[in-house]
Amino acid sequence: MKKNEIKKVNNEKHELQLSANVLDSLLPTDGSISKEGLQKICNRLPELERGKKAVGRKNSQTTSTLMTMTMIADSPYRQMKQCLSQIDSKRNGLIESYFNTQKTKVKIAKWEESDNELDKVKAEEAKVQIEQSKVYCENAMKEIGMYQDIYDEIRESHGIPVDWDEEDYEASEIQHAIRMSFRQAIQNLMATDKIAISTVEYWEQFGIHPMVGEKLTREYMNSVRVELNENKLPSVQSMHVFLDQMVETFKDEHRHSLKRIGVDAIVNHSYIYKNKKKQEKE
Repeated sequence: MKKNEIKKVNNEKHELQLSANVLDSLLPTDGSISKEGLQKICNRLPELERGKKAVGRKNSQTTSTLMTMTMIADSPYRQMKQCLSQIDSKRNGLIESYFNTQKTKVKIAKWEESDNELDKVKAEEAKVQIEQSKVYCENAMKEIGMYQDIYDEIRESHGIPVDWDEEDYEASEIQHAIRMSFRQAIQNLMATDKIAISTVEYWEQFGIHPMVGEKLTREYMNSVRVELNENKLPSVQSMHVFLDQMVETFKDEHRHSLKRIGVDAIVNHSYIYKNKKKQEKE
């Protein structure tokens, strides 16, 4: 290979630079791009590496914080669960990348000892791939740090203890379900002016009479329309207040469904994870 095709830094970092030497073997000899045009492209390629560091992650922090966390859950425990899921996914990806890199390094060592010219090419290619993967690993670490910060902020802002457990999580699920069902009802009415069967079933499962749920949702939406007709612009907090009111109104209604099923409680505390302090008290 020609010397300027592979850039080495401290004998460790390998980066393939799209120089004229590399492009001669990749592009047709009668191509439509002039030599000046090719050189201009090559000269601006370093911006790619810098730019990837700025936007290389799958989602921006804005998307991850506002869209992912808001739309998935109304419960802080649900939002924290989503953070943990994202962190776990990124961590597993890093672990997989680590072992893939270790296996590749073993192959590189064998290829470099070989007298076969193709093996030497494979070794150089593998080194470039390892170097390129570092950018993605760094972005994964950034996302882990971002989700860790979101997790801590959610926990602290809602006064959730550091050692929260499954019992705490389950205790928040009824409130989450009620908020989600009425949010879904608002979406149904805005889209088709009808409550979807799925929302009707959702309400019934949690002991809310579907016709009562629809009546309250329509009344809220009509109150918003009145404000809009008066050229007022209510914020989304208006909807959040409505959802909170529905929780207060229906937080115990699920007991009717439990009674019909013939079950005393939703959660069996004999098979639930509790922190050590709770276990000691019992």
